[in-house]
Amino acid sequence: MLDLNAPETRWSGVREVMGMSGPIILGSLSYTIMLFVDNVMVARLGTSALAAVGSAGLWTFILGCFILGVVGCVSTFVAQSMGRGAMDNCARYTWQGIYVALLAAVLALVLWPISGPLFRLMPHPPEVIRLELIYFRIRLPGYVMMAMITALASFFQGIGRPGIPMVVAIAANLANVGLNYLLIFGKFGFPRWGIGGAATATVMAMVLQVVLLFFIFLSRPVHDRFGSRGARAFDRVKARELLRIGVPAGFMFFMDVFNWGIFSSFIVGYFGAVSLASHNASMSFMHLCFMPALGLNQGIAAIVGYYIGKKRIDRAFSRTYTAMKIAAAYMALAGIVFAVFGSRLIATFFSDDPAVIHLGHILLIFSAAFQGFDAINIVASGALRGAGDTRWMAVATFVLNYFVFLPAAMLLAFSAGWGAIGAWTGATAYIVILSGFLFTRFARGQWQHIRIFSEDVAAVSD
Repeated sequence: MLDLNAPETRWSGVREVMGMSGPIILGSLSYTIMLFVDNVMVARLGTSALAAVGSAGLWTFILGCFILGVVGCVSTFVAQSMGRGAMDNCARYTWQGIYVALLAAVLALVLWPISGPLFRLMPHPPEVIRLELIYFRIRLPGYVMMAMITALASFFQGIGRPGIPMVVAIAANLANVGLNYLLIFGKFGFPRWGIGGAATATVMAMVLQVVLLFFIFLSRPVHDRFGSRGARAFDRVKARELLRIGVPAGFMFFMDVFNWGIFSSFIVGYFGAVSLASHNASMSFMHLCFMPALGLNQGIAAIVGYYIGKKRIDRAFSRTYTAMKIAAAYMALAGIVFAVFGSRLIATFFSDDPAVIHLGHILLIFSAAFQGFDAINIVASGALRGAGDTRWMAVATFVLNYFVFLPAAMLLAFSAGWGAIGAWTGATAYIVILSGFLFTRFARGQWQHIRIFSEDVAAVSD
């Protein structure tokens, strides 16, 4: 974990941030590469398939975001428990997260019958909608797997062992790539399921990931230190604590990604298959930039939580600012590469359609403009989550989404007649403004007074 006794040097912050975040980044990057390869393989089936897998994959993720956001806060409780020296509570909070994750089965059952009306509301061509429904419905059984992966990975990140979920994620993603090849194209005697094969491969890979993580979580070394096998009982108090911090985080996560789904499917998608395919191709490259930064988000959440548990608020501040600098430098550099070489990248990996290449390159230029600001958003939100400051973020995100992001995107896309370019102009303005709000909230430090444990809240009340 983090060593308070080590001498503080110029590079201590970088070593701690990257030591925690580096494995998470590699795991996230492997997942991003998996999605990228998925899209490249599916693109060989045609423009409609590429448009469909991007949109359906996005909505699969969006509609599971609430529960993923809730169980993701397991890392906040585990890290702060580690900092306080309460090792036995680390596994207890993880089991509560696992029980919450099981509720994702209910979500899948509810979404199956309404998926048809949902996708038919989208202004997409009929063939795209048909393919979206195939992909989406096959992915629904994977919701429980997604949530359990999040809970178990959060445990290992919170105890300072992010390399474990990294290795497991890489193994699962390699399995997914192989299964994609077999099931999309029907190789070596397997059925040729096309876009349905891509969805099936993803669910199978997630099952493998859960099995491996559970095996390690219940292994003797982990049990001997944290009591993982004996902490299975449902704990009403700890479950309530997790929900108190996790529900606002889940709401924020869902709302943010949901509105990006509205943006992609109903605003950008309104302008046709070329617009949606260009958008999806551009977003695939942007994910190569975004997902590693999300690793910094998860890493800094664990670091801030640990130092709060140790009552070292100064370290929580300094490590967060270090993570912001790293993320901003990386994302700005990647944005420049996308802006300069965007046409060539899209033509090489996704489409030879001149219209898709041209529009996709323009959208990547927009990404270059806001990448540095988005780095601040990603790191600051992770730090605030690590402190348990989730309610404020949920309110701020709600206000900015519905009073800045979507109104600006629709106004510029439809009223101004700028189409997808206008929509992305509104999105860029939203990202810049959000970065100012989140940075200010973190810098002012109100988060250091938040109490996430019931006994602390009771002590303050007394």
